[in-house]
Amino acid sequence: MDSPVAILFGMVVNFALLIVFIRFMFQLANIPKTHPYGRGVYMLSAVVTLFSRIFPDLNKGQFSTSAVVLMLLLIYIQIAGFASIEGKSLTPLLLFFGGTLRGILHFVDALKYIIIASVVCSWIILLANKMHPVMDLIMQMSEPIVAPFRRFTPNLGMIDLSVLVAIMSLSMIEIVIRIVGGNILKLLV
Repeated sequence: MDSPVAILFGMVVNFALLIVFIRFMFQLANIPKTHPYGRGVYMLSAVVTLFSRIFPDLNKGQFSTSAVVLMLLLIYIQIAGFASIEGKSLTPLLLFFGGTLRGILHFVDALKYIIIASVVCSWIILLANKMHPVMDLIMQMSEPIVAPFRRFTPNLGMIDLSVLVAIMSLSMIEIVIRIVGGNILKLLV
């Protein structure tokens, strides 16, 4: 995959995936379309709005089903595109299961990165006593992921164990998905 076509194709699809994922997280965190950074993200991801006519949002518009479907479609396109560029054949069943597995794993990884970025931002805010609007956005995006873990983790004041529990839970979910998904893929190949 060192050909310029493959590199360019990968960059375009990964950029589209990033935009759609950020749109998903903005909706999950209830970041309004009027927010200065939200305006650009919502504008760049207007296709998600079009898809929402087919796949309606859940939880009062907070969970974007259309963004999830679009991310999966982009993963399928990426896998099929790379297979085509390399001249490999790919069965629809393998594309579906492999793409879905890859999509779920990328999604879980991205959630972990957002949590880690919010921790780094909170340290920077604590040490520098300043907050950039991007840091606020990152912290807002991590909140819907971490909030459920705050219900059952003890409050230790300055130390937020819910972040650690969230990262560990996502890591365990990732391990289980890798094992189960890897076994299913072995059966398909």
